[in-house]
Amino acid sequence: MSGTRLPGDSESNDRHKSNYRVEARIKSAELQERTEQYIENHGENKSDLVRNALDEYLPDAGHTPYVVPQDPKLSRAYLSLACEQKRIISIEEAKDELSESTFPSTGKEVIEDGILRPLGDTPFVAVQWGRIAVHPLTRKEEVDD
Repeated sequence: MSGTRLPGDSESNDRHKSNYRVEARIKSAELQERTEQYIENHGENKSDLVRNALDEYLPDAGHTPYVVPQDPKLSRAYLSLACEQKRIISIEEAKDELSESTFPSTGKEVIEDGILRPLGDTPFVAVQWGRIAVHPLTRKEEVDD
């Protein structure tokens, strides 16, 4: 058995080869204390805590705790633009944001016509007079079917 494998690991399911690994150091004593307190209070291990935090932080239409458009492309755009409060931005700002983060290889004209306009036909966003009003994020558990 290899030194990096745990009992039960084999060549085909070696967790060190099949999973993406991320490491981080906490530099803030205050954040370290909050992390340790959370782990102690919730009985969660560090890896689960980091996985859950990343899953919550990084937008993913398929695994989001928020109500989002059904179309995956529109869902990613909405998650990228939305926050806890209502947000009003210009179409240009929205195109810039989406082209830099969510759709980096997509032209701004395509983003406007293929993403922002269809998103404006949903209840999540209103597009009018060159501005976009983005409805705040709503958790799935806060709404009925």
